[in-house]
Amino acid sequence: MYSRSEFETSSTFKGLQQHYHKGRERSSRTAYHPAAVLEVGAMMLQNMFSALSFLHYRKDDDFVDRLSYFYTPSFLIMMAILVSFKQMLKFGGRPLECWVPAQFTSSWEAYTEMYCWAQNTYWVPIEQDIPMDIAEREYRQISYYQWVPFFLLIQAFLYYIPCLVWRLMSDKSGIRLNDIVQLATEKENIEPDYRTRIIESLARHIESALRYQHAATSRAQYTLHRVLKCLNMRYYESYVTGLYLATKVMYVSNILTNLILVNKFLETDEYSIYGLGVLRDLLFGRSWMESGNFPRVTLCDFEVRVLGNNQRHSVQCVLVINIFNEKIFILIWLWFSMLFVAATLDAAYWFSISLFHKDRVRFVLRHLELTTDPDRPELFRKEKRNQVEHFLKAYLKVDGVLVLRMIALHAGVMFCTEITDALWKRYLSQHPENLIDEDSSLINFARILELSRYDGNSKMMVMVVINRKDINIYLLISDSLSYSHIEHKHRFVLIVVNTLIDRLTWIVKSRRYKFDIQNKHQ
Repeated sequence: MYSRSEFETSSTFKGLQQHYHKGRERSSRTAYHPAAVLEVGAMMLQNMFSALSFLHYRKDDDFVDRLSYFYTPSFLIMMAILVSFKQMLKFGGRPLECWVPAQFTSSWEAYTEMYCWAQNTYWVPIEQDIPMDIAEREYRQISYYQWVPFFLLIQAFLYYIPCLVWRLMSDKSGIRLNDIVQLATEKENIEPDYRTRIIESLARHIESALRYQHAATSRAQYTLHRVLKCLNMRYYESYVTGLYLATKVMYVSNILTNLILVNKFLETDEYSIYGLGVLRDLLFGRSWMESGNFPRVTLCDFEVRVLGNNQRHSVQCVLVINIFNEKIFILIWLWFSMLFVAATLDAAYWFSISLFHKDRVRFVLRHLELTTDPDRPELFRKEKRNQVEHFLKAYLKVDGVLVLRMIALHAGVMFCTEITDALWKRYLSQHPENLIDEDSSLINFARILELSRYDGNSKMMVMVVINRKDINIYLLISDSLSYSHIEHKHRFVLIVVNTLIDRLTWIVKSRRYKFDIQNKHQ
C-alpha cells in the first residue's frame, strides 16, 4: 500500500491530476456568464413561441382534429427545442463526454468528443468483449441521437399537412365554414336581438352559398368546365363533406406513417416494434444495460495520423442526451398509439353520419321537432317525411347538413336548432307546395283568398287553411260543425279531408265561372 508521499509521486496520481486540470481548463473555457445563458434561453423560447403561432386552431373541425394538427405538433416542436438546447455544447451542456487516455491534451480531448458526436458510436454490453472485427463494430453503431431534433420537426410538419390541405381547399366552394361557426360562437349571441340578427344573417349566407354551388354546377361558363366535369368538383353539393372525410383519412394515415417512422428510426436488432419492446422492458424491469435501447455508455473508434502512420483509438463515451431521448420517445410512441385509436374511431363516426341519407334526415328531423310545440303529433315524423327529404335534397343538400353539424358541435344544439328553423322557414317561403304549419302540421296551401262571383246578389268567400284556429272558425262559419269533441288524431284527418274537398270545389267553381265569362263575351 502506498503512503501519502509515495502516492503523490506515483504516475497514477500524476495522471489523475493532469486529467483534473484539463477538465478545469475546459470548464473555464466553456463557462459563460449566467446572464448570457438566460438571455440566449429567452431568445430560444421566444423563437419557439413564434414558431408555434402558425399552429392556431379554428372552428371548422373537431377536437380529434385539433389533437392531430395543433397539440401534437406543438409538443413535438417543444421537445425538438429541448433536445437542441441540450445538444448545444456552449449553452446547454455537452451531450457527449468521453474518457480519453491520459496523454491526450485538452484539444485532443475536444476533437475526440466532437468526432464521436459527429460520427456514430456503438454499444457493447459491459459483460461482453469488444469485437475485434471492425465490420461488426460498425454494424452495432447507433446513428439516431444526432438527428432527433430534425426528426421531431419533420414529424410535426407531417402532422400539419392534412390541416393545411383542408384549410386551403375547404373555402373554394363558397361555404366559409370557419367564418360561419365563428359567428355562431360569439359571446354577443347571448343578447336576443343580436342573436336574431346573426341567425338571419347566417341563414342567408348558407342559403346563398348552397344556391351558388347549384348554379355553378348547372351552368358552367367555360367550355372546358362543361366538358371536364371534374373541374367543377369544388361546386358539387358534397364537395366540402367529401373533402372533410378525405382529411379524416389523411389524419389516420399520417399517424400510422409516423408510427412506422418512429419504429424505423429506433429499430434495433432485438425489437422489430420499438414501442412494444420498450414497454415490455419497463414492465419486466429491464434496464438499458440489458436491452441496448438508448444506451448511456457507448464506445467510439477513430484514427489519427502520427508521423505518417494511422493509429486507431477506442474510447468510452457517455451519452447524457439519451436520458432525455428515451423518455421523449416512449411518451411519443404511447401518444401516437392512443391518437391512432381516437382518430380511427372519429373517422368511422363521421363516415357513418355523412354517407348515409337516413342519418342526415334523422339529424334534421330532430332539430325541426325541437322548434315545435311539445303537443305536436308524432304524425309529422311519419307522414310528412317527404317534405323533410325534399328539404334535404333540394335545399340543404349534403354540405348544408355538415355546416349544421359543425354549428351544433361548437355553438350548441339550441343555436343549431334556431338556424335549422330559419333555413326551414326560408325553404317553405320558396316552396309553398311543401308548406307545413308549425302548430298543426297541416298543409298550408296559401293565404286567405277571396273570389267574388256576381250572379245575382250572391258572393262566395273561400278561406284556406292557416292554422288550427282558422280551421275551426272556417268550419263553424261554413258548415256549422265543431270537431272539438272528437279525438285529436281523428279530428286532424277530418279537417284535412274537409279542406281538400273545399279546395276542389273552389277549383271547379272558378273554372266554371271563367267558362261562363268567355261564353258571355262570345
